[in-house]
Amino acid sequence: MAESINLNVFNNTTLPQPINIMGTTVPQGFANISNDLYEYDLSTESFTNLASLSILIATSPNPTFIPYTATIQTSSISGVVDALNTLFKGIFLNSGTTLYVSGSDFIYGNLVINQSTSSSIILGTTGSSPFGIIIDASGNVYTANFGSNDISEITPYGVSTIFATIGNLPRGMTFDSSGNIYTANGGSNNVSKITPLGVSTILGTTGNQPNGITIDASGNIYTANALSNNVSKITPLGVSTILGTTGTQPYGITIDSLGNIYTANNVSSNVSKITPLGVSTILGTTGAQPVGITIDSSGNIYTANNNSDNVSKITPLGVSTILGTTGNNPYAITIDSAGNIYTANSGSDNVSKITPLGVSTIFGTTGSVPQGITIDASGNIYTSNAGSDNVSKITP
Repeated sequence: MAESINLNVFNNTTLPQPINIMGTTVPQGFANISNDLYEYDLSTESFTNLASLSILIATSPNPTFIPYTATIQTSSISGVVDALNTLFKGIFLNSGTTLYVSGSDFIYGNLVINQSTSSSIILGTTGSSPFGIIIDASGNVYTANFGSNDISEITPYGVSTIFATIGNLPRGMTFDSSGNIYTANGGSNNVSKITPLGVSTILGTTGNQPNGITIDASGNIYTANALSNNVSKITPLGVSTILGTTGTQPYGITIDSLGNIYTANNVSSNVSKITPLGVSTILGTTGAQPVGITIDSSGNIYTANNNSDNVSKITPLGVSTILGTTGNNPYAITIDSAGNIYTANSGSDNVSKITPLGVSTIFGTTGSVPQGITIDASGNIYTSNAGSDNVSKITP
């Protein structure tokens, strides 16, 4: 939603209409031309739950308006200014409650700042440094705790227990239709299987330093092995083989309905595709240092690019584009039934939402250093927060 803020112009006597932040104004006026400086008073306004801004900019008077959008990281006038400056469409500065605008482009009316309507809580505590996260049909949340080599269970009411102990340095986790949980143990190069009663065994071995993990309809487990640049396949009986090779340092992994495997290759900034027969190709390129990866019902691949703060979309034919921007250092990624993308941003302690059209907002805040993300049937988002040893729940 948008909140209207009235801007009182201090020293601009030529501007027909001032920019209207958090609202709309008639679009005839423009704020910037010929490097003039404009000054706006924000002393009577408050900034809460800010998410994103959109602005109409052009390079000549009376043009077809060109929209630009940016994500607001901090709910303050400083956050607004920082977001505006990411557009490189003028110079935006603030001093206390005063906004200064200068630039050679025409900045028209309808600068709208959107507020997040989501609500974030800490659902419960976890073991040390939770990474992977999943949720079952009853709303119980499970985390793979990298620092304590165990799994936490948190009920929908926030009651937290240690569900099971597992292999060394777990990161990714998944589960099957029977409620068995599986973790990729990066320090012991194997996969743990945990029954619904909390009984833990080693299902099978993997390549070197497995990070991401996924499962197919037959119950076969696949891991992305970061230090051996390959994918392991482990059958339900524990037979382990190398399915195929990948790009450099695969982190995230996902699977399509045909059994093709896809990995987000962190160092080579691309995505590998491996067929069920083990034929490996590079599907497409990504932003810098992808970590998380997910897939939609049409077979489009999405990656959370940790070092470029954005999400890549790669079509089944390998056409790669940047879908939208994120908060700082996105680590994990998920998708809802409407095709909206969500990323857990480990450097800014929040979650970004990107629509199928590429409109990006901050969906809500999290605990410290979120590393994993998942979504329930109601659209609630959950993150595993490695820096604060807890789970955040963000409601739409």
